[in-house]
Amino acid sequence: MIYNTTSFPVLKIFEDNVSSIREELVAIMNKPMIAPHQSTWMQERPDLVKTVQKGWKSYTFRFFGINHMPNMDSCPITAELIKSIPSIVTAEFSLLSANTHILPHTGFTNEVLRAHLGLIIPEGDVQLRVENETVNWEEGKILLFDDSKEHETWNRTNEDRVVLMFDIVPSFNIEEAKKVNKRILERTNDSFIHSLAPREKWLEWLDKGEFPLDI
Repeated sequence: MIYNTTSFPVLKIFEDNVSSIREELVAIMNKPMIAPHQSTWMQERPDLVKTVQKGWKSYTFRFFGINHMPNMDSCPITAELIKSIPSIVTAEFSLLSANTHILPHTGFTNEVLRAHLGLIIPEGDVQLRVENETVNWEEGKILLFDDSKEHETWNRTNEDRVVLMFDIVPSFNIEEAKKVNKRILERTNDSFIHSLAPREKWLEWLDKGEFPLDI
């Protein structure tokens, strides 16, 4: 399900600052995927990706209430925008390489909505399908959808597609966002999350609000 963003005017702050966000993205685009305690890109879910190049990678700022401070420090304007809406539970740059297809899947919960702010959108066949709706991104505009519904993404061009991807609690209630973060990290059996750290570590990091620098 695709939502009309006019019902969520607080999100317009991202569209109003898209030039600054894009500048910070361009500055870190070529950072390598290195140790996670540094400012770095991370390879996303290879089991969901059909690709001939780099596939799908992210530059994480916040993951279910846990901030990645080296990445936030490298993109201060983007970080301040995220911090200005504390009920944002997850936020990252999401890069979909040329000629890459993210296969159909569903998100962690129906308690959040997912936003994509278009930053680098190549011309051609690069789209998002949510159930029976297929849409195109626009640079500088937000797409808002329910990622608990089956969705998939493809980039059948020769250039990378990049969005600022973030999840919101629709009520924008901070306490509700905290509950959502804890519920997901307590209950998820997602193999990708648990390949990075056991459940108790995720809950420890959530209590601190930051990923440690000695992972």
